[in-house]
Amino acid sequence: MTHLYNAPVSEPHIRKVRPDELEEVWRVHVAASNDLLVRGGRPAARPADAPVASDARAGLASDPDGYFCAVDEGQIRGMVSALVRGRVWYLSMFFVLPGDQGRGLGRALLERALAYGEARGAEIRCTWATLDPRAQARYVMAGMPPRWPIYRLDGDAPAVTRLKARAGLDPRERELPCDPHAAEKLTAEVFGHGRADDLAHWRGDGGAAVAVERGGELAAFAYRRGERIGPAAGRDETALLQAVAAAAAAGASGGGTVTMRVPGACTSLLEALVSCGFRIGAPTLFMASRLFGRPELYLPSGPILY
Repeated sequence: MTHLYNAPVSEPHIRKVRPDELEEVWRVHVAASNDLLVRGGRPAARPADAPVASDARAGLASDPDGYFCAVDEGQIRGMVSALVRGRVWYLSMFFVLPGDQGRGLGRALLERALAYGEARGAEIRCTWATLDPRAQARYVMAGMPPRWPIYRLDGDAPAVTRLKARAGLDPRERELPCDPHAAEKLTAEVFGHGRADDLAHWRGDGGAAVAVERGGELAAFAYRRGERIGPAAGRDETALLQAVAAAAAAGASGGGTVTMRVPGACTSLLEALVSCGFRIGAPTLFMASRLFGRPELYLPSGPILY
């Protein structure tokens, strides 16, 4: 007699990402991100073969033990990357292919990423979340409640001109090239950790930095990579606005547009940008186990490295 039975379903294998797999891992990110946009009634943001972002390569280089993938039948079906900066654990990317969601891959991946933070002695957990309620629920369960929205803001040349006029430098202040060591020190004061390697990556990735000096000391700085502004940090909200305005003016000098991601905690900067005609895009959400640093004085680089 022949016995019929169901073949066992293979369990996905969770392992670290190898450098030569980054392109395949990035495709998971692109596919899942585009699917979320389409389900929300918006067009896909990137082509399926979009090149790997330089920040994603930097994250793998700095935290190879925090990059994991879920492999099933020889294909990468999910990925997660976590970064540790000082005492802060940051969930950088977390995506599962649309057809593989709901199978437990996300839970298994997040468990490995959280364990990485614990092994590194991180005390604070945070992430930059989409508005997907399933993902947000997972982050709340991991001890990261919502803190504030993060808005994309885009400004054309006239908006940037108005921002520059509004920021206005005091006669005792001046713009100048940014000293890397001074930027590292100010970042440590505002963010809670110096982030020298990240700042070096942004400089090496075509980043140009402008600084605002007050009384012979660095009061604020802002990085610009092409049309993107960030990171930026200031000793106070006025200085932060001045540095961001200076970087934006440099970015829009040819009549183009600039873009940045502004946390709701940066209330003065956000109000100034909107008042000057910057357009608000779809919001995302900053979630954290507890607050740290001076969030009202820090403009992140973007969602991958924060």
